[in-house]
Amino acid sequence: MPRQFLEPLNKVAAFYPNLYDPNGTPLNVVAKYDGTFEAISNHRHIPLRPEDVQLHRWNIRLFRNHIAQALGIEPSDNRLTSNDRLILLGDYRLSRSEKYPVYWLRANDYTDFQGGLLHLALNRKSPFFLLTGSQCHWDLKTQDKLHEMNSPLLALSEILEFRDGQFTATDVWYGAVEAFRQALHPENMVAAPPYEFRKVGQGWVIRFDGNETFIKDGIGPIYISLLLRKPYIPIFASDLQAIAAGQQPEHSQRVSSGDKTDATTLEQIHQRYNKLVAELEVARRRGHNSHLETEIRDEIEKLMNYLADATGWNGYVKKEIDEAEKIRQAAYRAIQRTIILLEELLPQCAEHLENAISTGFTVNYQPTTPIEWVL
Repeated sequence: MPRQFLEPLNKVAAFYPNLYDPNGTPLNVVAKYDGTFEAISNHRHIPLRPEDVQLHRWNIRLFRNHIAQALGIEPSDNRLTSNDRLILLGDYRLSRSEKYPVYWLRANDYTDFQGGLLHLALNRKSPFFLLTGSQCHWDLKTQDKLHEMNSPLLALSEILEFRDGQFTATDVWYGAVEAFRQALHPENMVAAPPYEFRKVGQGWVIRFDGNETFIKDGIGPIYISLLLRKPYIPIFASDLQAIAAGQQPEHSQRVSSGDKTDATTLEQIHQRYNKLVAELEVARRRGHNSHLETEIRDEIEKLMNYLADATGWNGYVKKEIDEAEKIRQAAYRAIQRTIILLEELLPQCAEHLENAISTGFTVNYQPTTPIEWVL
């Protein structure tokens, strides 16, 4: 249990774990005259600090509220005690007019688990979410029954992760919410497109060749979505970063005003690049002059190589290119993290993106065969 959810009590423990024999009898705790403590056995005296033997109480209300916040639940204000087994975390709101309760069943054994389910079955006629610590007390009969009630059964160990002092929801939670939404409103479902990369709520629905997965939001999926919108068009990594942040794209490869010739030269390169990108877009849309597209891409590549090879101009350009390289590496890492995640969830999509996305001085999505993505 993370220490932040524990409240210190004005009490000390009477026993201390036997570190030398974990399965043996716990050691007796004895207070010493100097305010310290010892754990004593027949043959050992282990010195202890006051904080080693101080007792704590679990702040279950604070724990509940942190879970609710991580899952996007409107937290309940019901009073709680440490003995409560079936706890209302709050309501998950699918829309302004729709909200469904989320329960946490703290079951010590199978009997506790079945007792909590019976209580819900007798008192709830509409769908709900039921969370348990793990799947250890689940059985197929229970899962089928909850499925018939359109009520998801989920394990906290799978839908939450604890990192950097806080809980965050995993892709399992977002996927379960989306499945719950579709089960309640099948009339709103339309034929799913074969290729989709679309943000839904706090995550992304991704479909490739008819197979689907759901991942949580992040900068990697945002970058990939932006690239899919403009296939075959090179984008400066700095521009990609700016667009993702909702800003006007401005090339980060700026130079100091200390040298007028340097600034003028670099600005001319940028202007030529922008013009080539526009020409490439026109040629791609017309789709009947692949030779022209090849020529434009070749010239763009030459411009990029020229900038990448620059080492002088009083050091200004080199400094700015180094900064651009840092941005490029950050974009590469973000995109790669998403692709690595998809290797487990949607391997064909991961392989396609790995082959089609290049992350050089510019970032580019260029599949060998064009794909119509729903974005």
